[in-house]
Amino acid sequence: MKHCLILCAVSVLAQDQSFRVESRVVQVPVTVTDAKGHNVEGLTARDFTVLDDNQPRQITLDTFSTGAAPITLVIAVQNSAISAAALAKIRRIGGMIQPLVIGRRGEAAVLTFDSDLAWTRDFTHSSDAIQIAIRGLTIGSPTQARMFDAVLEAADHMKQRPGRKVLLILAESRDRGSKAHLDEVLQTVEREGIEIFAASYSPYASTFADRSGELPPPSEANYLKVFTELARLGKTNDLRALTQATGGSDYPFLKQSTVEKAIESLGVEVHSQYILSFPPQSGREGMHQIAVSLPGRGNLLIRARQAYWTD
Repeated sequence: MKHCLILCAVSVLAQDQSFRVESRVVQVPVTVTDAKGHNVEGLTARDFTVLDDNQPRQITLDTFSTGAAPITLVIAVQNSAISAAALAKIRRIGGMIQPLVIGRRGEAAVLTFDSDLAWTRDFTHSSDAIQIAIRGLTIGSPTQARMFDAVLEAADHMKQRPGRKVLLILAESRDRGSKAHLDEVLQTVEREGIEIFAASYSPYASTFADRSGELPPPSEANYLKVFTELARLGKTNDLRALTQATGGSDYPFLKQSTVEKAIESLGVEVHSQYILSFPPQSGREGMHQIAVSLPGRGNLLIRARQAYWTD
């Protein structure tokens, strides 16, 4: 497309979405779906409105598109003992990561978290290496699951990596025992331009998957302004706060077929997003709020990042 807006519809050549000022551009991956959840193609830059701290911004050419920046993916897996049934299913999806998500030029690393954090595989292009790392996932401590600490660890590990930064969390929906807090985690991933996706499960329901049917599909996106307060009040869970704030999705699963469907859906989404680009505001440091809309197209649903930071 020769537009300011770049659509990565089927190609595995993804865009760099860094939010850091050094890039001299703010990039906002945007997922657009219809009422049935199907991805909408064919939109142009003129169809979108972007507000940066309530000020309209002119969408400019995505200068990283010609570089075809690859995806840098961290797969963070909860491996506490209560997740044993889910891990038995997760161990089988390693062969899907390279062809569906990162492509031939991307890289993936595998991080586990229970009471400890452990890198079981550093970044690699090799599909075989990714499969071995995921197939070899072992059971850890009984119930602890330091999700927030794992997100910070993943963000630090990706800090100097090139390309588009994506974090996939395979875990239950809440943190168990992290030293970090949600507000700290949200600020970090917004600063580093990391898009978070999740494949979540109930560790107790997974044990009875063959008798319980499927979990309901992920809820529609809504634009929560104060994620930490909503999480504290029990109106959203930890994973939902992380995915919604960064423009990602949560794909709940219960059976083997639905965790495989989650990876397929992730692959489709990351390669079907529109990438909106504009220069960052100058003269004010700190968080800037982003709002993306499609005027006159109220029948379409949008998911996008909601903030970026300048230093």
